[in-house]
Amino acid sequence: MNQTNKLWKTRKIIHVDMDSFFASIEIRDNPSLKNKPVAVAGKANERGVLTTCNYIARKYGLHSAMPTKRALQLCKDLIIIPVDIEKYKKESNEIFKIFKCYSKKIEPVSIDEAYIDVTDSNYCSGNPEVMASQIRSCIEKDFGITASAGISINKLISKICSDWKKPNNQFSICDHEVSSFIKNVNLKKIPGIGKVNFDKCKNLNMHVCEDMYPYSSTSLYEFFGSYGTNLYKLIRGIDLRDIETDRQRKSISVEDTFIRDIQSKEECKTNISDLYKKLILRCHNLEISQELVKEIFIKIKFNNFETITRQVKCNNLNLNHYIKLFDSNVDKITRPIRLLGVGFTLKQNSGNIIQYDIFDR
Repeated sequence: MNQTNKLWKTRKIIHVDMDSFFASIEIRDNPSLKNKPVAVAGKANERGVLTTCNYIARKYGLHSAMPTKRALQLCKDLIIIPVDIEKYKKESNEIFKIFKCYSKKIEPVSIDEAYIDVTDSNYCSGNPEVMASQIRSCIEKDFGITASAGISINKLISKICSDWKKPNNQFSICDHEVSSFIKNVNLKKIPGIGKVNFDKCKNLNMHVCEDMYPYSSTSLYEFFGSYGTNLYKLIRGIDLRDIETDRQRKSISVEDTFIRDIQSKEECKTNISDLYKKLILRCHNLEISQELVKEIFIKIKFNNFETITRQVKCNNLNLNHYIKLFDSNVDKITRPIRLLGVGFTLKQNSGNIIQYDIFDR
């Protein structure tokens, strides 16, 4: 497909995604790491996980969120670099300034990716592919790392496109190409189709978007619940979501992965108490009023990585509420626990708007 002379009739959305961002910065700062398998991760003896790894390491089957211990088993020569989030934030903030040169309509997705709406931009004669190419060139020239980009008419397709020819490349799909492109896209690429839903799809002999076309919206609703209604549109490349330049925070939470598994309720409660203190501190730092609390929740991850989340409506924060929520949902500890988290959801449209809030997790 021609990447420079396409006919754009509706929106022009660029999705920029830095290539193995954390690892790329570390390799740039230490050239001796070049051409070696590198991961930015927590320590194996402290039950750390990979935040990212370079493409050489990925050839060994490594991926983000993989336990560091397992990664070292798969790649004995893997070089582990500790996370330096402050350094990555600084780099990200500078890179995002490049995006602002092309449009004011920017939606940060995370520390290393963003959507840029250039529909009304007059730069590069309004050609989004040339804009994406310039953005990527600036990132490489000014920061010594590479980025990939996807260009299309909505967030869904541009996100898929940015991953299509990674790393250090770009791909575009304009209006009249969407239908022929999306039908052959693997269902794993569609947001909302995680492992559980993908297994459902496989059981129905559905692997790419086109395999779902014989099913009506009602049928997909029966298979996948309320998500099925939206899925009917997504598999046809329909995504009407706006670029959110101001994103409303939906929840605040803190969590901790333990060096050793917890196996008693009392130990859990002690850790919930510690997490609660951290949660209150985060509220103060973010200037979040307790009047905005809608629900409180706890998160429990067992040593087999099964995760449960329980929540209850509540209009204020109190340690006893979290202890009660824990007690009412965990009768006894039957499996070792590797992670605990506490948090709360916020009432929406209450002024908790945070612009470019991509770092507070």
